[in-house]
Amino acid sequence: MQKLITYILLFFLIGILSFSCNKKKFGSVSFWQQTGSGFGIINVTINDKTSSITSEHNSDPGCESSTTALFSNLEEGVYNYSAFDGTNSWLGTVTVLEGCVSVELN
Repeated sequence: MQKLITYILLFFLIGILSFSCNKKKFGSVSFWQQTGSGFGIINVTINDKTSSITSEHNSDPGCESSTTALFSNLEEGVYNYSAFDGTNSWLGTVTVLEGCVSVELN
């Protein structure tokens, strides 16, 4: 009987610890530009990784378009970004949360 109680307590303790662990969360950020913005291809950099906006959009395309500068699997947090289209440049920060964050460059 004492072994059974020990096993139950051990199982309970493992269960509590597994739920209380701080699990890392990840998200994506998508950079896009509005139709008629007049910008060319924009190269966006976060954490030494570069992705390009290759087309304009009438509305926020979210993280589903292949023509946005998409950065996936980023741990939740605040990131610095830079962007350049050959003439114009952008610098800023973006807060990445679980899911998709969309940023319009204008």
